[in-house]
Amino acid sequence: MDENIRNLPSLNKLNELEKKARIEGSGIEFDSLLGLWKFNSVWKQESDTEDSISSTLLQVLSASLELKKDIQNPEEEKFTIANAIKFGLLTLRFSGYANLERKQPLLPFSFNCIQIKLASLTILKRSLPAPDQKKRPFFALIAIDPNGKWLSARGKGGGLALWVKDK
Repeated sequence: MDENIRNLPSLNKLNELEKKARIEGSGIEFDSLLGLWKFNSVWKQESDTEDSISSTLLQVLSASLELKKDIQNPEEEKFTIANAIKFGLLTLRFSGYANLERKQPLLPFSFNCIQIKLASLTILKRSLPAPDQKKRPFFALIAIDPNGKWLSARGKGGGLALWVKDK
């Protein structure tokens, strides 16, 4: 078994970390978020059990979250963000921009492009309209493993997600 998976926090631990992050902040910093994060599990809002159907489906589809430093604005701490799922050779990828706000912090983001690829061949690439700044989706970042092996956050819709760092 992968060591990253074996040492993941329980839901109770994540809830404790979330309470602490709301009061004291999570201590998550820009550089610690950089990289490719593979989806591991999700819990619906107000649920004490993992949403096994969604978790399994997103694992099977190799769902991922990728955060890179935005090289268009090197003086600012902004990210390029991508969410992707794969089904065999088919990849669906949303990409755009994100930034950190507040003490917890929040990671508001917006996607400006959708892309569908078959292996390395781009089948579709379309621009997406920019959402109103106040209506952007976000992740309220809860905690990151001190060694950077996992990341947890609560989405705007209330679900709690856990990702593991891709090697």
